[in-house]
Amino acid sequence: MVDFRSLFVFLLSITFVVGDCPCPDESLCRPLQTGSRHEKVAFMVSKDNWRAYDYNQITTLVICTDSFDPQLVCLAHSRQVRLAWLANYDVKQLGNVTARSEWVRAQVNKVKSTYTDGINFDMEDDIPDGSIMADQYTQLVQELTNLIHIEISGSMVSVDVAWSAPCIDGRCYDYQGLARVSDFLFVMAYDLRSQIYDLNDCIASANSPIARVAAGLTNYTQVFEIASSKLVLGVPWYCYDYTCLSLDVNQTCQIQHVPFRGSPCSDAAGTQHDYQYCRQLLRVNATTTRMIDNRTGGVFFDYFNQGDGKTHQIWMDDPETLVIKYDLATDRRLLGIGMWHVDALDYSPNATKEARQDTIDMWNAMKRFHVTETETN
Repeated sequence: MVDFRSLFVFLLSITFVVGDCPCPDESLCRPLQTGSRHEKVAFMVSKDNWRAYDYNQITTLVICTDSFDPQLVCLAHSRQVRLAWLANYDVKQLGNVTARSEWVRAQVNKVKSTYTDGINFDMEDDIPDGSIMADQYTQLVQELTNLIHIEISGSMVSVDVAWSAPCIDGRCYDYQGLARVSDFLFVMAYDLRSQIYDLNDCIASANSPIARVAAGLTNYTQVFEIASSKLVLGVPWYCYDYTCLSLDVNQTCQIQHVPFRGSPCSDAAGTQHDYQYCRQLLRVNATTTRMIDNRTGGVFFDYFNQGDGKTHQIWMDDPETLVIKYDLATDRRLLGIGMWHVDALDYSPNATKEARQDTIDMWNAMKRFHVTETETN
């Protein structure tokens, strides 16, 4: 029986029609044939900024919007940048073989019809330890990878995974299997305080503490024996804004207890903002200087919020701390680096001089990752 609802949703997702190449040079509508290379992955959440990206620092652009300007295909492919669609699947349907098959076919058709190059899986639902759903998720990824590689030469399938394995945030996935059946894993080395079990530690702190990031990578490569060449290290280009219930002389900011997947406290007590927003707060509203926490490697500062009349504490990474993570990726000989998300910077034509420099500095920091082919052999 035809699932007309799924068919309708798929048809809505099509941006333009096969045979309707938007590029003056029709060769730009063919899938890229780049072969093996190191990755710099950017996630695009806005339809407005793509012309301003530094394509010298991108190899794969993941489209997280429902559609995009077709001219993006022409520009990206002319710069040898792959385009991949962000995709998710209903965890409750993992055991439905028919639904999986229809979904896989829809994704492959979507990539074909939009002249793009692949799919990025971003499933972050919890799966209980020992559940058959973990194997079913791996099977879904394998089915898509097999079909898209057959039908679209040069295509790519990547899978977003937590900063460490196996059951971060209740996501007890088959990480070895996911690495085996995909082209690479994108390690989301951010939101590392999503589960805080010790209420004495229910404080504002670093989003991506360097020691835990390194430990997570070690877990993947040494405990789960996943090759470093299958891992891309994802870092945050956003910040957390925490309301301080109290603030002591050591700048310790106690935060509200907000449970998450079994933990009594989490970073959900904070609000996520784009990097550009928090940099502007630092310049204009900060009541302290920019500080670095030596224990976590995170940048933080305080400001007074006129709206609620409370002291807030911002935690983020900036170029100085991000290059440490890029160096880590280089030292571990990972496949690449990436960020969530590329639209967190100020690309507007009326941006201040300081904001423009912030944008340049964030892009330039990515140059730090420089694994050579010799080093990987």
